[in-house]
Amino acid sequence: MNARRILIIAMGLVLVMALAACGKSADNGGSAAEGAAVQADAEKSADASGAQSGSEEAGADDTTGGEEAAAAQTSDSKTDIAAGIPPWEGRDNEEISLTAGFAKGMTGIANQFAVSKGWYEDAGIKLDFVDTINPVAAFGAGEVDIADGDPGTYIPAIVNGVKIKVVSNMWRSRGAYWIIAKPEIKSFADLKGKSVGSAMPVGGMPLTLMKVLSENGLDPKKDVTLVPNGVYQAAYATLESGEVDATIIHQPFATLAEKEGKGTVLAKTWEFMPDYQTGVLVASEKLIDEQPEAVQRVLEVYFYANEYAKTHMDEFIPWAAEYLGLDEATAREAIESEIVLWENDPIVDPSRLQVTEDLLHEYGMQRDEISVDGTVDNTFAEAVAKELKLGKYKAE
Repeated sequence: MNARRILIIAMGLVLVMALAACGKSADNGGSAAEGAAVQADAEKSADASGAQSGSEEAGADDTTGGEEAAAAQTSDSKTDIAAGIPPWEGRDNEEISLTAGFAKGMTGIANQFAVSKGWYEDAGIKLDFVDTINPVAAFGAGEVDIADGDPGTYIPAIVNGVKIKVVSNMWRSRGAYWIIAKPEIKSFADLKGKSVGSAMPVGGMPLTLMKVLSENGLDPKKDVTLVPNGVYQAAYATLESGEVDATIIHQPFATLAEKEGKGTVLAKTWEFMPDYQTGVLVASEKLIDEQPEAVQRVLEVYFYANEYAKTHMDEFIPWAAEYLGLDEATAREAIESEIVLWENDPIVDPSRLQVTEDLLHEYGMQRDEISVDGTVDNTFAEAVAKELKLGKYKAE
């Protein structure tokens, strides 16, 4: 009988005696249900006591049974990103099917590169992609297994009982947003009394805009009119048409605005909000509990692709230009303008998530103050960072 089994039985006996001392008995109809609960609790406790979580190391407070799967998948890795040798090469990758909600455009560009290269399939992952306006509702309905996005959307959902966990950062976790304006507007002072595109009514982009306006002497509720004008091409079109005088926006549109003479850059927002966390990957607790190796494999492909793209620009840029519908010079300029944000660090720092939640509350986009305790499971992020030598494991 192995040590884990002995621990489970011992803990089960302790719990049974504790319940008996509290007056629990078969007479009140609880014995069968309680026996099952005791056994389940004992198994969970044994798992927890035997685990050494990467999330604790990073400041989060949740662990899963994924550690064994993570160790099994990384122990014999011969990964060499520079040489183009991925972690799944030469490994028996049993096919798994997942539903994923991944970003497109510049926000998801290297991950879409991985999709186009067939790397998910090579790693035995069959992905069914979904585009959803409300990822939280999709997770609640069991329609998606893993997704990326704004932690300001996911953290409150976790706190309110949606069965998901933050499992890693995105390839960049600081807001890659720009504020651009009509050519005649040269400074933030020139925006007073003007209309400014906020992308959406609430969320990370309008919050970022409001914070940066505040940092530059403008009251976002009094000095400007905020206009929810969409993202990417839709937002750029409102600047071109004159519907707004300025807007928060993603690349490549900041570069395009200057090249086409249609706008000027007022701010790179991350310079004003360095600790604001804007991008995470989340997975359903069902996936984490039942298929931990699936979470591990997705993160392997995701971060391998992003580090490969970053270190193989001559191969990546021509593909990116075609994907974005740009000439190669413009694509390169847009991508390299944000290279400082391309960190590829899987491990989540919960203190930065807390900054995000506090700002959302401060600016009235979140009614209640929220603690991020218990929302992060860094188990898989730790394993992938170590395997791919990213973040704190990166060789100097």
